[in-house]
Amino acid sequence: MIIRVAHLVSHPIQYLSPLYKELAGRQEIHQTVFYFSDESLMRHKDKEFGQEIEWNISLLDGYDVRWCPSAINKKLEINFFQMPNWDILRETVFGQFDVVWVHGYAHLNTWLAVATACFSGTKILIREEQTLLNGRPWYKRLLKTVMLRGLFCCTYGLYIGENNRRYFKHYGMRPDRLFPARYCVDNDFFRGKAIALTSKRKQLRLEFGIPDDVPVIMFAGKFIEKKQPLLLIEAFACLRAEMPCMLLMVGNGPLRSSMEDLIRRRQIPDVILPGFLNQTEIPRAYSVADIFVLPSSYMETWGLVVNEAMNFSLPIVVTDKVGCAADLVKEGWNGFVVDYQDVDALKNALGRLVRDASLRREFGRRSLELVSKYSIKSCADDIVAACLAVGRNKNIRAKGALA
Repeated sequence: MIIRVAHLVSHPIQYLSPLYKELAGRQEIHQTVFYFSDESLMRHKDKEFGQEIEWNISLLDGYDVRWCPSAINKKLEINFFQMPNWDILRETVFGQFDVVWVHGYAHLNTWLAVATACFSGTKILIREEQTLLNGRPWYKRLLKTVMLRGLFCCTYGLYIGENNRRYFKHYGMRPDRLFPARYCVDNDFFRGKAIALTSKRKQLRLEFGIPDDVPVIMFAGKFIEKKQPLLLIEAFACLRAEMPCMLLMVGNGPLRSSMEDLIRRRQIPDVILPGFLNQTEIPRAYSVADIFVLPSSYMETWGLVVNEAMNFSLPIVVTDKVGCAADLVKEGWNGFVVDYQDVDALKNALGRLVRDASLRREFGRRSLELVSKYSIKSCADDIVAACLAVGRNKNIRAKGALA
């Protein structure tokens, strides 16, 4: 019996396309993807990057997509009150699917899909990435408790990691309804790039303006408040005053002018801002780096750039507000986890790695070993297991679930 799966997701996402392609090759299920919007397929303005972007990899190759008219030329908004995609909902009701898999609950589409599934008997899987790492006002906690306990009592959960698993359980998802679907990137792609660029490291460093013998700390992301790029520059300024090192900050966003002003006012040397690098370009930056850092302060539910960096054998420094820290960063083993407000702690963690090349190499080797478990294949294995268990109405947990 092949389980027929309808997957509802906001828009084509560069990190998810390889997973969908892998799932398309599985014989146990047949998945059809329904997107609420096609905006990300075209050149579009990304407010947080502060510029227009167009992904330079295919987002649709290798898997079954069904485009409904409501998704064509629809502006992408993460807004609960945006007009639902009624034609997509009709498809999921009358399409004879065994399982409807929804990505997140921020869209009204999700709640309507759950409501209709309750009447049709279709099972609902929800993959959500939220965590309990961020405090919320009491009234938001109360609202979430009421709404999510109602949602989770009639759905099954796909959790992306340990912090997310705790979130599901906190809001009432029964453990026997939870399945792992760990967040991952295309390890094969990034490892292939890492190997191919190894011999070009010296040349690439020269292109970025980096001397070959200087340790490089790398950040990649949007220049926005939650990523704390200004805090990182402050920590680097203190570290750079003590020892030679460089800071490579890949990305763009509304804080760029403030970052440039801070660098100029403090006369901080050796900070490189190459701008936004697309998916096929960013491996060049990882290949010249020695340390990767993500100093976010809130709502960093995972941090997939950490997965990417680990495929380049980089040691990792993150704050305690980064969701993937519980899964991908083992304190003193392949990196360090620091208090998100503590500039000195961030500087000291980076300093330990800058000073010790052998420690960097050992931590980097362990990063590569650890991220191997967070692969497209293993994630697809877990999703297939969940679809089979739920679609066949077996209330069991998938093999490989976290304790």
